[in-house]
Amino acid sequence: MIALTHTMRTHCIGRLLIDLPEGSTSEPDASGARIGDLQVSVTSGVSRQQFDQQLEQRWQAVRAMTTDSFGDPYLRIPQRQGTPKNGVIFAYGFRRLDGPDVDGVARHDIYFESEAYRWQDGTLFKVVQSINKSGNALEQLLPRLQSRQPDQIPSQPGLCLNGAFVQGYYDQSEREELTWGIQLPRRLGLVVREDKVWAPKPSMLAKRRDAVGEMVAFLARQLSEPGVVAGNKEYRAANRTVGDLTGEEYLMGGTQNQDKDHFETTIGGEWAFPGRGEPSPLPSINVDMGTSFETTRRPSTLGGFPDAKDAPSGPTEAEFFEVWDAVITSIRFRPGALTPPPLSKPQDRGPSPISYEQAEADRRALDNFLASPPQAKPRE
Repeated sequence: MIALTHTMRTHCIGRLLIDLPEGSTSEPDASGARIGDLQVSVTSGVSRQQFDQQLEQRWQAVRAMTTDSFGDPYLRIPQRQGTPKNGVIFAYGFRRLDGPDVDGVARHDIYFESEAYRWQDGTLFKVVQSINKSGNALEQLLPRLQSRQPDQIPSQPGLCLNGAFVQGYYDQSEREELTWGIQLPRRLGLVVREDKVWAPKPSMLAKRRDAVGEMVAFLARQLSEPGVVAGNKEYRAANRTVGDLTGEEYLMGGTQNQDKDHFETTIGGEWAFPGRGEPSPLPSINVDMGTSFETTRRPSTLGGFPDAKDAPSGPTEAEFFEVWDAVITSIRFRPGALTPPPLSKPQDRGPSPISYEQAEADRRALDNFLASPPQAKPRE
């Protein structure tokens, strides 16, 4: 064991637990998720004053959106609604869309754009719905958003984001995607992706093999040019089971010269679990780790790790694979994270991330708000 993996810390990432080397960090806006039709972004380390300032700046920009791209006025002026627990919803771009629906029935609906913001304990949440006609989803999601300390591991169902937690059962009727980028020590970058699936995803190795075939043809063309140096090295390409999760692993390096005394080497790995549908659904998982080197000397093996003296700030081959194996073997689902929603009727449900009654009350409040008569434009 080397110093990089001597102390590993458990992190809640999505619905997973992953152990990362001590000193791993994330940018304030390093993670994001899609839940249903809503895009959720999170920024940590935001003061209440900063939140208020950013919110007001955004509202002034939204208020100015009174006409479409053709210069035609929208049906209503932008609207703003406060919600409990430091939440605000902006609705704008109201327009009528006429035409048949999927069943061929003529519809005359009003659609609009909507954004919701919430602040809690230094975490700013932004939720966007690009095409909306009711606003229900925003109102239902906001109470599920909570701030979270970096080392806090929730016990209830839901997914972790950087500085945040989204309460929610693992519901196959609700789309869910997550991406999170993390900086590891020694200039190693990690990206974790988690997607809800209804059937296993296609083989990652099969896609990689297709890509390698295209790369070989590209390299052949490149090497036909005078002075070009380029080559790849494959380290691993096989199935790899982690706990009860049977996935695939692929690691490869590539080197190309930028000029006579400038070589760039990129080395990366991917572990992919394809996910599973009913009757025992599991999300797909993709974990990528990589690094890059710029050296003035050609590596002894194209696609290989440069000598330590040529790249002192980057990982050695031993460090790279020690960290890679330690991270990958630690991947597991957080206990309770994949709890499915109750099968009982809504009125019989026990405590949940958001109650049925609260969701209905929120829906009625927002529908009444959006159905209210257009407001007069404020005088400047």
